[in-house]
Amino acid sequence: MENRITTLFFKIVGLGLILCSAEIFAETQEESLMLEVIDPYIELHTGPGKGYPIFYTIEQGETITVITRRTGWYEIRSSNGKIGWAKASQVARTLLPTGEPVDLPTVSYGDYLKNNWRVGFNVGQFTSGELEGTDVFGYSVGYRPFSFLGLEVEQGNFYETEISGSYQSFNIILEPYTEWVVSPLLLIGQGSIKIESQPELTPLSFEKDSFSRVGLGINYYIGRNFVLQAGVQDFTISTDNNDERVKRWNIGFNAFF
Repeated sequence: MENRITTLFFKIVGLGLILCSAEIFAETQEESLMLEVIDPYIELHTGPGKGYPIFYTIEQGETITVITRRTGWYEIRSSNGKIGWAKASQVARTLLPTGEPVDLPTVSYGDYLKNNWRVGFNVGQFTSGELEGTDVFGYSVGYRPFSFLGLEVEQGNFYETEISGSYQSFNIILEPYTEWVVSPLLLIGQGSIKIESQPELTPLSFEKDSFSRVGLGINYYIGRNFVLQAGVQDFTISTDNNDERVKRWNIGFNAFF
């Protein structure tokens, strides 16, 4: 009798272990993340660190499976079974099966957008100086060579009842906290402004001059490739007599690709 009970007990325990193992395996399979590489390649290291050598590269368009992660690194498996460690910044440049960019918690928005081009559009208004009350809209093309720094060329136009004109500017954008969803930024720019129409009785003190500008703003990241941007800027327009200062606010939208 005791032998039968003992045998039954071990059978139940064995069955329970099998079921638990199957459940754990199923959960592991469900949690495994399959991604598509969109950069030219991902480098596989033998360990989670720069000191470990590169032994394999996974090319654009191939799929990878995320196994586990360490700080700044992910252990991944290639479609042909190669297993190694890749930088988190490289794994971040992949797509989910749905076609959406993967959202990795250890990778900042700046890391993801590094080496990317972007286009943007903004609207705003001058709030002081001789252009006070003039509406502004502009568009820009930029490049992000570093996670914390972007470069852009901006073209804008401004209109008011009696005033119209345009400006061109080259800007440097510093963004030190790109791991934040709402991230502060500093803008420094140089450019030129041209007045195309102005009041005849009280003409402006400038017509076609250069300017410098500095601004503070915030970026709000919507997903990995889209950014809302808002800020205030202070323009110093160089004239023959005295410099003219005008301020403006702006809100805009940027898309990275």
